[in-house]
Amino acid sequence: MKKQRGIQMTTPILLHISFILFLFSVTCHGHSELNLLLNLKTAMIGPTGSGLGDWVPSSSHCSFSGVTCDDESRVIALFVTNLPLFGYLPPEIGLLNTLVNLTISSDNLTGKLPPEMANHTSLRLFNISNNFFQGRFPGEITLGMTELEVLDTYNNNFSGSLPMEIIKLQNIKHLHLG
Repeated sequence: MKKQRGIQMTTPILLHISFILFLFSVTCHGHSELNLLLNLKTAMIGPTGSGLGDWVPSSSHCSFSGVTCDDESRVIALFVTNLPLFGYLPPEIGLLNTLVNLTISSDNLTGKLPPEMANHTSLRLFNISNNFFQGRFPGEITLGMTELEVLDTYNNNFSGSLPMEIIKLQNIKHLHLG
């Protein structure tokens, strides 16, 4: 009888703890994406850039211009275009692993694409056209992008040959590499 009573008391406690942990994980997830986007802003605007003025800590990250979230407040689209940013894409961009649309075009971004972009396994549209990215296009970042339908890297400063990994993009419908 004592054993049954112990089980009966333990069940509500475990349910309560599980609920608290669930709320904590949801809160932390939203908070971490807010911080992630703020760090992304810092890297992308660079020392001489401007833009993304509404990306502030006191706002919900889902209300930032160019950001679309799903019902669980996870970032699924980043559409940042035609801004005088003059910065770079930091490795933390790979932590936005629920992205379906990543459009960062005509923003004067420089540097190399971080290999962490390979974490974008749900990505369908990847547009970094009209920037100043340089070096070899890291084809390995596309290996995990099995859902990719649009790849637009037009008008950057990439060098070297076309990466062979691109031929493995089975869902590609639009490829603009010029």
